[in-house]
Amino acid sequence: MGELVDYLVITKCGRRFGWKAFDMDSLFRDLQFRGYVADFVKPMSEYEAVIEAKEQQELETHEFRLELERELKESA
Repeated sequence: MGELVDYLVITKCGRRFGWKAFDMDSLFRDLQFRGYVADFVKPMSEYEAVIEAKEQQELETHEFRLELERELKESA
């Protein structure tokens, strides 16, 4: 078999799990066997990349606003 992949799983009942499985099929079988129905599933690496991109965007926006405020104060 292949390597285990970390997944972020949010179930219909609102539980959040970090779940390891070989692939999506085995993940859904595991969830079903344990009585859970997935509402959201994403490989953890993809989820972390999205979060990192959002954090970087927020940082850039914050830095832009600080620079803009500084320029406005200087011009006043």
